[in-house]
Amino acid sequence: MFWDRQAEMRTLEREYARERGSLVVIYGRRRVGKTTLIKEFIRDKPAMYFLADERLESVQRRRFQAAMSDFTGDPLLARVSAGDWDTLFQLLIQRLDPGQKTVLVIDEFQYLAKTTPGYPSFIQGLWDEQFKDMNVMLILCGSLVGMMRRLVLDAGSPLYGRRTGQLRLRPLQFADYIDVFDGSFNDLVPLYAVTGGIPRYIELLRQDGEDLLEQIVMHILQPGSALYDEPRFLLTGEVSETTTYFSILQTIATGDRKIGHIGRTLEIQANRLSAYLQTLEDLNFVERRVPVTAGPRSRRGLYYISDHLARFWFRYVFPNQNYLEIGRTSNVEAQLRATFDSEFTAQAFEECCASYLWRLADQGVLPFIPQRVGRWWGRNEEMDLVALNQETRDIMFGECKWTGQPVGIDVLKALYGKAQQVRWRRGERQEWFILFSREGFQEALIDRARHPNADGRHDVTLVHDGRVIAGGE
Repeated sequence: MFWDRQAEMRTLEREYARERGSLVVIYGRRRVGKTTLIKEFIRDKPAMYFLADERLESVQRRRFQAAMSDFTGDPLLARVSAGDWDTLFQLLIQRLDPGQKTVLVIDEFQYLAKTTPGYPSFIQGLWDEQFKDMNVMLILCGSLVGMMRRLVLDAGSPLYGRRTGQLRLRPLQFADYIDVFDGSFNDLVPLYAVTGGIPRYIELLRQDGEDLLEQIVMHILQPGSALYDEPRFLLTGEVSETTTYFSILQTIATGDRKIGHIGRTLEIQANRLSAYLQTLEDLNFVERRVPVTAGPRSRRGLYYISDHLARFWFRYVFPNQNYLEIGRTSNVEAQLRATFDSEFTAQAFEECCASYLWRLADQGVLPFIPQRVGRWWGRNEEMDLVALNQETRDIMFGECKWTGQPVGIDVLKALYGKAQQVRWRRGERQEWFILFSREGFQEALIDRARHPNADGRHDVTLVHDGRVIAGGE
């Protein structure tokens, strides 16, 4: 299935329209939809697609020959004796039509670099001497983010400076779910909580008419199922010292979020731990968050698992594998059913609301366009959502309530109090307030939002199930 990705398609089409050759690098974690994007892009274009794997170089060359033969319609190409990659590419180049743009795709490029030493240098020479001046679009695609950076993007790579375009394909945002899938805002939050915008996970877990938790049990909790070992597989492909990385992730999952606390728990010095955490950030496994009003170097930074499936896995799978491996899933399933909605999904609801806040701003619903959106916390208080604009001096304070009862005016009054603890541009800022609620709002709160404040402004916006029911511009 092909969902969204309009911006990425526009980028690829611009590269295809270049008068001379183009070299595009596409990379991103497994299952994020890179191959699907490429196949959709080349669907109506003359294109040769080759998927590399980890087999011997000689096997890869024979497979490449077969792909060449199929693309050109020349069966002889599959039987030509070619002992090196240069011979194969020269045979291919001889058969390209200079009058039309041809797309050449090497998917999982990093495997060729592993099995064939010097392969990036070979591609560099091919590009410099021939492809850059030909009517060819060369796409190099890879799943191992760290390796693709080293092989293609970093300054020490032979291919550095050659690319004409690059795409790091990222997961879908929650706002994209609303555009793509049937279902209300509230209906889609639990799906996003566990899939985190990864298309393959959505395909597996979103079955029409099927209970999401049943699908989770089937595809994640069962040993041997498609996603049972997914985070372990993803991490093993990227790093060699998996024991330390898993220990860090497990520590964060259990609530140690400050670097000092993580280090003391694992008995790792801060300078060593910082390197591990930076790698996990680069791979999008963890995220360092600071209060939205603070600078990026703030010492108040906290670490969170940002990959949704990994967050789920370290909550329900990893600590219970001794039960799951012997088929005793009932205990884990009971824990899942008791906490998935009230705890796990509730945490994701805040992220969904933050994503949707940008959508409301784009629609002109909010009184200003934010420059930053995030959480805020101080010594004794925290807020789920704060949006601000440095230039206009506007700031919006918000709470996100994934509860079973309509939200009352007491929540707004508490938010007023919390806002006063935020020092950002105090005395010169314009304050606004927003509340997201799963179950709606009590009448007194709705009445307050529908009437202006003492300054004559409608300063409170209420959002229920993705719909603005009071306030807004």
